[in-house]
Amino acid sequence: MKILFTSHAVTRMEERNIKPNEVELIISEPDGKIKQSKDKWIYYKSLKNRKDNNIAAVAVHKENAMFEVLTVMIHFEVNI
Repeated sequence: MKILFTSHAVTRMEERNIKPNEVELIISEPDGKIKQSKDKWIYYKSLKNRKDNNIAAVAVHKENAMFEVLTVMIHFEVNI
């Protein structure tokens, strides 16, 4: 899996102390995902080593198992 990060996502990751390997885990092994549009999804996961769960990554699935992360969020709540 290859992950590209927008500059906005990198800024939010720095602000929220989210590491690239955590984003990869969120996308590869999510607790759940919510479709936003044809190719955009919110992937979310509760990470045991963090107190600000759920962590979410909004990503566009590109071809060849590539993802472009648009932003990341903390304290994400699923409203179904």
